[in-house]
Amino acid sequence: MILIKNALVSAGNKNETKLVNILFNEKIKQISEDSISANVTETIDLQGKLLIPGCIDAHVHFNDPGFTHHEDFTSGTMAAAYGGITTVIDMPCTSIPPVTNKKNLYSKLDVIEKKAVVDFALWGGIRSNDFPLSEEMILELWQEGIVGFKLYTISGMDTFAAVSYDDIENIFRTFPDLLYAFHAEDAEIIKNALADFSSEELTKSETYVYTRPVAAEYTAVKKILKIAKNNHVHFVHISSRKAAELIWKAKKKMDITFETCPHYLQFTADDFPELKGRLKTTPPVKFKEDKQFLRSCLKNGSVDFITTDHAGCDWKTEKELDDFSKIYSGIPAIELMIPYLFSEFYLKEKVPLTTMIKLTSENQAKRYGLFPNKGSLKMGTDADFTVIDLNKKITIDEKKLHSLGKYSPFDGNTFNCSVNKTIVRGKVVFNSQHGLLQKPGWGKFVRRT
Repeated sequence: MILIKNALVSAGNKNETKLVNILFNEKIKQISEDSISANVTETIDLQGKLLIPGCIDAHVHFNDPGFTHHEDFTSGTMAAAYGGITTVIDMPCTSIPPVTNKKNLYSKLDVIEKKAVVDFALWGGIRSNDFPLSEEMILELWQEGIVGFKLYTISGMDTFAAVSYDDIENIFRTFPDLLYAFHAEDAEIIKNALADFSSEELTKSETYVYTRPVAAEYTAVKKILKIAKNNHVHFVHISSRKAAELIWKAKKKMDITFETCPHYLQFTADDFPELKGRLKTTPPVKFKEDKQFLRSCLKNGSVDFITTDHAGCDWKTEKELDDFSKIYSGIPAIELMIPYLFSEFYLKEKVPLTTMIKLTSENQAKRYGLFPNKGSLKMGTDADFTVIDLNKKITIDEKKLHSLGKYSPFDGNTFNCSVNKTIVRGKVVFNSQHGLLQKPGWGKFVRRT
């Protein structure tokens, strides 16, 4: 048994906290404000550092197998451990084969299980490459415990082609009980927007946001909501006020959730001329009003959770290019999300601790069938903890990131807190003094229940 002493935890009412002692092995055995008597093999005194349920990044692209020059499951989960993330949920589209059926799921698991440093769940996917869809193929994959199905209304991947709105409606009616996550940007609007610019204009970073405009996200979200009816829908990486407002209104009568990402909370299109490829993602960051509205969604809890959409690449060959249209779209952000969020919103903006916990673990776990084993501090659940030192600042050096991609729009920024320890099922996988403490293979596949 391990005993953590003097952990500062949420008392369950906004910003109220209390000091507790926690007894655990792989599972949480006891939490008490009083001393705990037990046969303890190790004692960790946190001296008042903040301990929260192990954080979850529910949207990552670790590219394994198939595109491991961008990221592999060892480097990705290592970066997660350094960033206080105890569970990741990997997307189905950026691996070969993509996770679109049971056979492909197990092909992926055969490769990644022995590489994982932290726990992981997996998304399945639906792509037009597989049409006509087999009911057996879809339901069999769902029964294997994936958290949901990812679909694109526009895609640049030959191996994971987009689906039409008619396709989506048919899928909704054929499989009404599943959970669907959408990359929602309207392909026709983007096609027309691109046609408005010359080849020379498309090479410039300032043009990018206008080639994937707010209208594209808004229109796709609106069309999906119109046909969803009683379906279970999640929207990934929402970047605009208009789309977020649509979703927020729909929540009153539908089972709809959405996420946003740190880059949409911190940057705007005005930052492209300076940050260039470091900031290029799809969809792009938008404008000041979008950033401010998404920040207000975080503060009032109307956004369901925060993810990174972690997607790295090689800086020299894929990001440091003069032609912005040729630059790879993606940011390796998993190592920085938690210190950024707690520095910017918990310490600076005074967002209640209960809200921060929902945004970083609890809501993800509930939405994807992992709660309470993940995303809680309940007795008998996995001893997954993220420990944050609220008094230790860090200045970001992109070259020291542990993902394969060594770049970040946050390079040079100082956060007013840092990850002290990452504990997964009772094992300290990272501490700030010694770095990574567990070998690949400690992380386990977590199925939706």
